[in-house]
Amino acid sequence: MSDTERISTKLDRFQPSLTLRLKESANRRRARGLPLFDLGLGETKGDLAVRIRDAAKSAYDQGRTMYEDPAGIVELRRRILGWLDVEDHYGIENVVVTTGAKQSLLNVFLAVCDPGDTVLMEAAPWVSYQPLVLAANARPRAVVAGRGEANFFKVGADDLEQAIDSHDRVKVFLLNSPVNPTSQVYSAEEFAALMEVCVRRGVFLLLDRLYWRIIYDGKSYPEPELSSQNLKWLIQVDGISKNFRRTGGMRIGWSVGPADVLKAMINLQSHCTSGPSVPSQWGALAAISGDYDFELRDELEGLRNRIYAARERLAPVKVWDSAGAFYSFWDVRACFGKRTPADETLETSVGVAEYLLEHAGVVTAPGSAFLQEGFLRLSFAMLPGEIDAALDAAAGAFGELR
Repeated sequence: MSDTERISTKLDRFQPSLTLRLKESANRRRARGLPLFDLGLGETKGDLAVRIRDAAKSAYDQGRTMYEDPAGIVELRRRILGWLDVEDHYGIENVVVTTGAKQSLLNVFLAVCDPGDTVLMEAAPWVSYQPLVLAANARPRAVVAGRGEANFFKVGADDLEQAIDSHDRVKVFLLNSPVNPTSQVYSAEEFAALMEVCVRRGVFLLLDRLYWRIIYDGKSYPEPELSSQNLKWLIQVDGISKNFRRTGGMRIGWSVGPADVLKAMINLQSHCTSGPSVPSQWGALAAISGDYDFELRDELEGLRNRIYAARERLAPVKVWDSAGAFYSFWDVRACFGKRTPADETLETSVGVAEYLLEHAGVVTAPGSAFLQEGFLRLSFAMLPGEIDAALDAAAGAFGELR
């Protein structure tokens, strides 16, 4: 066996998580004592809520560390239905708790896809979507958005229909709303049109709604219609990592969907992880119990508005609107061909991201990681003073291009 044959060839088709590599780059610069403004990793800041911490700690104190139902503790599964306001349509047999939302997505792909099946996804998919599909021996394919950037790369019903016709064995359409990286939100009408195509064509619509509590401008999340037809083909994925502070490392996500699909996912999970951490599940139960506190959303909206106020100073960059989540999507194509103070020519989004990091200490995610060259994604989940300093540093760096 040669060295190249020791590792599965499917792993050659994707790279380690960009978002985690961004955190490593930021940590290295921080360790050198250099100025750093980390707008790369999508992670909420602040303190873990006391009720979440105490619930998880209490689980340890009470010895709740034994194996549980691989689908998740019953109390959490029942509460998830209330959290999503879907008790009238599902029972706990339609819910499975997972080790983060990423595992929910992978479980879906493994449960419904055979090798060679196609999973369609948005025109600007999150960085982990393609690797997860490949890990399930399925084929990831981004849908070409016919209206393109005029509609922020949103996929329309006609776009989806054409993609289903263009690819063999389409099994799943993966939709993220609010969208990471563009922060756009699909309207109820847009979602209904996509859902109608999926039902008619026999394709699962996998809705990643991880940021659904963070919707701005006085709006609420456009909930999907749960008709008898839609219930057969709709799978929803959610978790605690984005809608609550400092909960990403607790690794709790969940799926809600058709009983036959969820049964297959639970069977699979019983052989993989035997279920997620039990103390973390009790912490998650505390997180989603009671009324949701929109303080985090309001804080993030204020930070978004600070970016809006800096738009003119960021020229030649075009800053897109952010309707939800906590990302700002920047069109930096006007920077291409310009030269840096070090006399280097910027030609790619990676080049722009590297320039901002080395010259101004601003960490961003290049659009090429989301299949959209010419853009940057920035996370504005920061403290107010930090976002202002970061915008000043970025504006200064762009101002020095010639």
